[in-house]
Amino acid sequence: MSPVAAKGRSGTPAWERDLRSLVKREHGFGWSLSEQSGKAKLTHRYPDGLRSSVTLNLPWRSSSATSVLAQIKAIRERMEESQLGLQEAAVFTEEPSLEPSNQSCSIDWPSIVRAFQKHKTSDTGALKPGTWEEMYAPVMRQVDEVLNQRPLPRDGPALLAKLRDAFGGEPGSSGRRHRIQYAAQLLVFAVSRAGADRRWAPPQDLSALIGKRLQQKRDSTPITDPQLIRLLAGIPDERWRLLVELLACFGLRPVEAKHCRPTVDGKLNVTYVKRTSRGSTKPRKVSGLDPIGLPNLSASVLERLACGRPELPPMGNSDGVSANALTTYLNRRAIWHQLREEAEAAGEHLTTYSFRHGFALRAHQAAGLSPRTTAALMGHSLQTHSTTYGQWTDEQTLDLAVNQARQRLDVRRRLGRRVRATT
Repeated sequence: MSPVAAKGRSGTPAWERDLRSLVKREHGFGWSLSEQSGKAKLTHRYPDGLRSSVTLNLPWRSSSATSVLAQIKAIRERMEESQLGLQEAAVFTEEPSLEPSNQSCSIDWPSIVRAFQKHKTSDTGALKPGTWEEMYAPVMRQVDEVLNQRPLPRDGPALLAKLRDAFGGEPGSSGRRHRIQYAAQLLVFAVSRAGADRRWAPPQDLSALIGKRLQQKRDSTPITDPQLIRLLAGIPDERWRLLVELLACFGLRPVEAKHCRPTVDGKLNVTYVKRTSRGSTKPRKVSGLDPIGLPNLSASVLERLACGRPELPPMGNSDGVSANALTTYLNRRAIWHQLREEAEAAGEHLTTYSFRHGFALRAHQAAGLSPRTTAALMGHSLQTHSTTYGQWTDEQTLDLAVNQARQRLDVRRRLGRRVRATT
């Protein structure tokens, strides 16, 4: 066939004419193809007359015709299913296998990560900006790294598996769990809100990727009031002593010490909002519970907080950083090591959260508060409270509660006899 015959009288190759004809026949006259810097350029004309174009990652040649048609179909389906514009939908078009590439796909993952960050922090308020930078941003950088490692991941489960293998940590560890969970949230966002292909969705069950601890992490246990008295006596710095007293008397999380102030009615207004995947806590007012042997300590703490003397020590802006700061200080105190050794010998485990746990135990044992009331004071749900603190309702605690109930019943019986005697 002569060159003139192959190109036709217009000088346009026959494969170009055929390809453009197929596009118009399948998608209508609002769709057109042209060549742009050696690649296929797709243009869509909207009903209002506006046009939008995107250059496909496909060479402008006859061997690419089938791939071009497949990508146009995929783009149009995503536009219609997810109500996306041409360029947004084209972001999620797969690269053809006939061209080598250093990318796992032509999805603009950096743009998706930025949109995911905006969704989590600004749109929904599910995360504070500081939490994103501390917890999520490192994982997003790791995701970007594994997306460019060969063999390239081609779907969500493969991406998570590569992330686990490259950065996973010990099975069941909190670092590995958070890494997999945050990356899975990104994938869910990409599929459900950004129009990525459904094969990028993470598996519904992440347990196989997170793994299970070979040795279960020990939960911290409450510090008793006698232990607390000994500890406070061994803290020479009045700033850190005030912090420990604050946590113990009001059952705070370490970071909440930076987000509270006394009220005129003798309570502590806690404004910190803890955000998790299950929801957010609400600001609350807490009444102090004095440790046995330290009467009026709660009022003293409120008085010192109100006048700002002494100032609380530097604690950081997140619960983890705040807890680590307190841990670092306590680890320098001989009395803390002594108390921890004694606790370990008794099968217990003291941490910075033991002050909060001690408040819960004091609320139940000494004050006789119900789990619902105590949960509200501590700023978590009744379910969380029962799960965490129910394990400490041992035989001694039950006996104490029964004896207190019997005493209350005896008082009521005596009052009843007196009423009957006077009538």
